[in-house]
Amino acid sequence: MFSKFLAMDTTYPTQLRDFPEWHKGIKHYGFWAIEVSSKACHDEIDKHKAYFADKLHANYSRQPHVTLAASGLMSDMHFNQSLISKQVKQLKENAIKAFSLQLSHCNSFSVCPYLSVLDPQNNLNAIRECLSKTAEKNNPENYTPHVTLGFYDKAYATTDIVNKMSNFDSKDIEFMVKEIVFAQYETKDVQGPYQVLHRIKLADVNA
Repeated sequence: MFSKFLAMDTTYPTQLRDFPEWHKGIKHYGFWAIEVSSKACHDEIDKHKAYFADKLHANYSRQPHVTLAASGLMSDMHFNQSLISKQVKQLKENAIKAFSLQLSHCNSFSVCPYLSVLDPQNNLNAIRECLSKTAEKNNPENYTPHVTLGFYDKAYATTDIVNKMSNFDSKDIEFMVKEIVFAQYETKDVQGPYQVLHRIKLADVNA
């Protein structure tokens, strides 16, 4: 379960600064996501955040979510309003039905620990394929659905992180997905909250 993470010696600390060399003055970055809003999920996420607090930057304020597609910088030259409109139309035409996911065990990327999200019916890949019909570059092959817990503040031995994870009892929590959102966050703040621009309601599972 931790093999990819343990292939690295240490975590990679995130710098909390503006990155103008990346965004070139573009104010927002957009992405498609599923918001995780159930109280049970929030309680579990908060428990994990508190447990890892001594390894993470303080004040991570991005709302719990599962990213579906990282669309890119929001500008006419990058990910523009025309592309968003096409994707909104594509999703609505597909009439996707509501489905369930499971918030699950803890794992880690090089820059952040996360809670895994299990998708036994493969609904997430179906949605990503729908989105990729308009913007294929936003659908990388290596996709790991997850909820980020924050960003590492220092380089920590990956073996120490795995030991810490192994000593915490995570539980699976099922939650329903009833809508998909398109959101944006300010590029100057890597830990800042996002703003929802579009909400796509999913069809009733019993319809």
